[in-house]
Amino acid sequence: MPSHQPQRLLVSGGRGRLAALIADNFQAPDHEVVLYSRRADETHRVLHRLLDPAELAGADVVLHLAWSTLPATAEQTPGPEDQHDLPYLEKLLAALASLPAAQRPLLVFLSSGGAVYGNAPGRPSREDDTCRPIGRYAKAKLAAEEMIRTAAAHHGLPGTILRVSNPYGYPVPSGRVQGIIPHAIRAAAEGSPLTLWGDGSARKDFIHYTDFLGALRAVLARKLTGTFNLGAGESHSLSEILDLVTKHTGRKISTVSTPAAPWDVQDSRLDISRLQAATGWRPRTSLDEGIRRSTAGSRPPCP
Repeated sequence: MPSHQPQRLLVSGGRGRLAALIADNFQAPDHEVVLYSRRADETHRVLHRLLDPAELAGADVVLHLAWSTLPATAEQTPGPEDQHDLPYLEKLLAALASLPAAQRPLLVFLSSGGAVYGNAPGRPSREDDTCRPIGRYAKAKLAAEEMIRTAAAHHGLPGTILRVSNPYGYPVPSGRVQGIIPHAIRAAAEGSPLTLWGDGSARKDFIHYTDFLGALRAVLARKLTGTFNLGAGESHSLSEILDLVTKHTGRKISTVSTPAAPWDVQDSRLDISRLQAATGWRPRTSLDEGIRRSTAGSRPPCP
């Protein structure tokens, strides 16, 4: 009998936390993961190699996670997306199109679930809704989506766009201007104040990283193509986040409120029924349970 061939995954943005989680969870014998980053070392190939058709030809999937900005940093220092990210994607698409059709790997692009839609239209946002992004980061992600869809239509490239909400459940550096849940847990553990944008009423979709990985596994197993929301399918306010962190750490969080950023979506809700129907996947970890897991060890000892 023929030996089992692992699914070969090439992952850009290899130093990012999601790429590390993918490398840790998609292992032999079913998968082989190769990480790419701007700087090469013993565990990362240089990102430019992904533009070589010969590098791409042996792959089953290219997971494109590399991106220069976060929503906040895109506003603070405009330009990296137009200077680096979109031109790189254009070259990557050209390299994929240069391959014979039978050798083309599936391109999976991680877009932004809440940001590309803008504020929800009074109900959860669906993939066929008109996108109304309000920040530079979101507009650049939507431009990348449009490039991928155009390449798919003109060259027959297999492509998947995953509009991912807000993954959590893994460590985030203290200086990273993203990730209310890990920052709230750190504030509770250290007794330090938490800077809160707005009054705490903004609503977001938060997905535990294990559910994100489960959804990604289902997408890759089926070589699914198209555009899909990937989230928990429910939204919670920032105030609810703080209450759950307090509940599971036993520590009250002191907050310092600043005005809500004009580019930050205040009502983000995602309809995940298209992905569920296509794969049978569903999220399994509630926000309460996910925060409980994330705060393990953060509760003060009993007196």
